[in-house]
Amino acid sequence: MNMMASASARPDCSQPRPAAPGSAAARTGNDMGEDLMTRRQVASLFGVTSAAVAIWARRGRLPEVRNEAGRPRYQRADVEALLRSGLRRRTR
Repeated sequence: MNMMASASARPDCSQPRPAAPGSAAARTGNDMGEDLMTRRQVASLFGVTSAAVAIWARRGRLPEVRNEAGRPRYQRADVEALLRSGLRRRTR
């Protein structure tokens, strides 16, 4: 027996909600967060660890925003700018 309510029984789920004040979506002007990347996505793009991306954010190299859950996110435009600037992993 399926105990889950259908979408038609919950019309509030079918409408996108406005971004909460102070949320990452509100700060970036993007309700869906489509232009935001996770720390792991950024790390994969650069070939570094997630910890390295966190260090970049702390040092001001990559602006960080937080989503509603408080998790770090990075605007795709900022990541692309950093990529174009030539920041790469250090070689030993």
